[in-house]
Amino acid sequence: MGKMLSYCGNNCGECPAYLATQKNDVEEIKKISNEWSSDKMKFTPEEIYCDGCTIEGRHFSWAPNCDIRICCMEKKLENCAYCEDYICDILKNSLDKSPSAKQNLEEIRQNL
Repeated sequence: MGKMLSYCGNNCGECPAYLATQKNDVEEIKKISNEWSSDKMKFTPEEIYCDGCTIEGRHFSWAPNCDIRICCMEKKLENCAYCEDYICDILKNSLDKSPSAKQNLEEIRQNL
């Protein structure tokens, strides 16, 4: 089985929220919500559950407002690697923070 990638190229199999959700590990979800929270932004455990943004199911609280996700869904793309506008400004900001996501998308593009 290949990697399960988000629209922006992050590997869900490396995401603590995704892994805890798949194990239905309530205590781990609570731990992640505390770790990811700050004085400026608090996350409840319910906001952490995620089955991956590219499939139906539970999504991390920011997923519905993610510009990358919205764009890929509108264009009916599996992820950004398949986009004719790759690398757009929206994606570039995300990839600047996640070199592994860029590598994942680049690998897909090499095989198109």
